[in-house]
Amino acid sequence: MGTRLRNLRNKYSIKLSDGKKISGRGRLTNAQILLIQKYYALAIRRNTSKSVDELSKSIWAIYFHKLSTDAKPQHSLCPMGSDSWCGFNESLSSGEKYIHKHSLPKPVLLKTKKVFRVLAD
Repeated sequence: MGTRLRNLRNKYSIKLSDGKKISGRGRLTNAQILLIQKYYALAIRRNTSKSVDELSKSIWAIYFHKLSTDAKPQHSLCPMGSDSWCGFNESLSSGEKYIHKHSLPKPVLLKTKKVFRVLAD
């Protein structure tokens, strides 16, 4: 996951539909790639004894998690409970208010969708 996202970021130098590049502050940075890679590793480790469909669902949860905003939360595929990597679902179990701070812009995620599709299949 990490290598594919870094390669995509390095290869894609033209501006996206929002007029900005794929990398930069608030976009596909090394820190964001490492976080996505961490979630991907957790998805694999937590689904070793489950079906391929469950693993695929967990990979897509990462995509929609990064797409979520305060106005439009999309955490239905994220793991539930207090030990979830998803801060939104973790806050639901504790009753705290959650503010989306680490979302990626939709044009960035649209460019990464192929990576998620290949790895989820």
